[in-house]
Order: sequence, then C-alpha cells, then structure tokens
Amino acid sequence: MSRFRVATLALISLALAPLVGRAQELTLTQHTLPQPFLQEGVVDGVLEASGVEPIGDGGRFLVAHDKAPGLYVVELASGRVLGSPLGSARFPVQNGAGPKWEGMALDSEGVFYIIGAHNGKTDEERATKSHLLKFRLKAQDEPAIDDGSVVGYHVARSIESALKAEGVAPELVAQRKVEGLTIRERKGADGSIRRELLIGLRAPTDRVRVFAADLSAPPSPDAELDLKPLFSFEAERREGFVSELTAMEYAPTLKGTLVMTASEDKNNAFHGNTLYFIADGVSDHATKVAVLEPAMKCEGLTILGTQAEAGGIKVKLLFTFDNDPHATKIPSRFQTAVLERR
Repeated sequence: MSRFRVATLALISLALAPLVGRAQELTLTQHTLPQPFLQEGVVDGVLEASGVEPIGDGGRFLVAHDKAPGLYVVELASGRVLGSPLGSARFPVQNGAGPKWEGMALDSEGVFYIIGAHNGKTDEERATKSHLLKFRLKAQDEPAIDDGSVVGYHVARSIESALKAEGVAPELVAQRKVEGLTIRERKGADGSIRRELLIGLRAPTDRVRVFAADLSAPPSPDAELDLKPLFSFEAERREGFVSELTAMEYAPTLKGTLVMTASEDKNNAFHGNTLYFIADGVSDHATKVAVLEPAMKCEGLTILGTQAEAGGIKVKLLFTFDNDPHATKIPSRFQTAVLERR
C-alpha cells in the first residue's frame, strides 16, 4: 500500500471525530501553473485526460484517455508520459467512441476502478461505453496491469432504474452520462471498513447526481451493482452556462466528497470549473469551495496526500484538464493545489 494511502487511513479516525464549536472552512491554496503532458519532450496534443489516480507515493500518476482504452503513466514533477499506454487483454478494445473512460478511483488496498461514459444516442453506441472494471498493477518498478486482477461489473441498468425511481423525465433519463467515480471508505464502530463505489452523473444536467454501491463484500464478477441515491444538488451556472459534474473524489479526513463541475458551450468554449464539498450525511446541497481555470475543462480529480497539523488539515489535490484538444487545439494539462481546512 502506498505511503499516502496509509496516511489517509491513519487519519480516518481523526476524520470521524465531530467538528465542535466551529464551521468547517475550506480554502484552496498553493496552485501550481497548469502543466502540459509531454511525449519525448513535445507537448502531447492528442491525449484527452479524464480520470486520474496516483501510483505508489504519488511521484507518478495513472491517467485515462477518453478517446482510447490504454492508460497513461505520467511523472508528476515533469509531465513526461512514461512508456507506452498500459492495457490488458481483458480491457475492452476500441469500438467507435468506446470505451470512453471518464472516471477512475483507487481504494486503500491498491485496487483501481475505471468507468466508461455509459452514454449514447443508440443502445449499440451506449453498450460500447458501458464498462466498469477493477484491476491492480503488478508489483514491479515499471507499472503494468495484472491481467488476472481485472474484473468487470455492470451499472447501466442500475443507473437507468435509479433515475426513473427518482421521477426524472424520460427524455432526461435518455441523456444519462457518467463522469465521476470515487471510493468512499469509512471505519465502523467495530473497526471494520465499509467500502462504497460512488458514481457521478454529468447528465441529466438539471442537477448534479451521485449514487453509491456497497462493495464491503466484494460482488461477484460481472454482477450488476445496486445503486442507491447518495446526494444531488443544483450547481451554479458559470457565465450563464450550465455547470455539469466532471470529476469527484472522496476525502476521508474531511468527512465528505469533493465534486468538480465544468461549464462549456456548444462551440466548445469553456467557462470555468467549480469545486464543491458535500459533507457526509448531506443529501441535497453542496458548499462551493473555489472557482478555477476559466479557460480549461477539468475532468480528473484525486488526492495526492493528506497532512494533519495544529489547527487543521491540508489535502494535496491533483487536477487534470481534458480540454478537448481534437476540437479546441488546447492540449490537456494538469495542476496541483492544496485544500486547507481550518
């Protein structure tokens, strides 16, 4: 298990302690300049960075390309793409626009999860993007996917059923699209860890919606996961345009979920990203933390490390910006920042 994940688990007990006598104040600080991804020293203008998670101690990270099945290994300090994209014989092959990876998650046991967009104008197109996998990396210096660890699950029917149960109009249900994925782990009174997979929808766009599936007892391979509503809220517009969920990450030391929304218009122009925090137990509203990078579109969010100190907690975040370079000619970039609770 990586050092920062160990540290995060060690702080779960602290996170479970109630906040007494003060409101939770979150501030985003220490932004780095957005940095491009580099292929042999040249800016990569093809990669469309979506889901992201750290590898090991966080000096490298794994990032999904939403236009190809392979996953990129990137050096945090330089932005260099290291080696060829990682794949597996048990990963879906490129099929039209699929699998269109949109979210990635990592649990405390070193298991990665990755999900496709689950959208499409036809059933056939939707099927090419309806993938949800978990996998491990081999225990070696050069990252590689352990083929024997790859397991698939299904959520397509559960997403549709959950929206219909909420009373969402059929024309909005048909627009459903996944763009958020994270793991929530919480320690129970008996010391056991309850593990949940949280799935966030970019569409329908009337509200941000997040659902949860219990993974405490590992589901059977190819099982359809049972999704339950976790929270939803109406995100504020940016420059008059709708804000849509594009990334999320559970922060155990903060006792809640970080959600990123992004705004873009029909001409592929971007209008800003908003970071929200939703405390555990809250189901219908969110706290706005920060607005960042108005000229780019954030589609990846993860935690690189957590540090407790007198008077508060610091959480180092990594953002990846997709930016749709195939249309905008703006290359994907990444950025780090520190989220402070005082």
